[in-house]
Amino acid sequence: MIRDTRTERYLEVGDRLVAAGKFKRAAEVYSRYADACQAQTLLHRARRTVESDPHSALRDLAIVERLVGPSGEGRRLVAEAYSRLGHPEIAARFFAAASK
Repeated sequence: MIRDTRTERYLEVGDRLVAAGKFKRAAEVYSRYADACQAQTLLHRARRTVESDPHSALRDLAIVERLVGPSGEGRRLVAEAYSRLGHPEIAARFFAAASK
């Protein structure tokens, strides 16, 4: 299980909602926790594979963005992957978006 303060916060909030009897809302929060955990795992894998397998990294990063939204790090990794695939114009757009 992934342990960091941001993802653990979902568990704390979910537990408080359960204690308050707000089960539907708690289920939504626990679902976001699961998404965040999956996104962290995929982001970690993308970091490791962006140089050796940029196609796989792009696939993982697309899922990460769908799960938790865009991030500067994700966009930098996408830019790196496109750069490695020989698409400097696309990479430049993602590098620019990452720096905003």
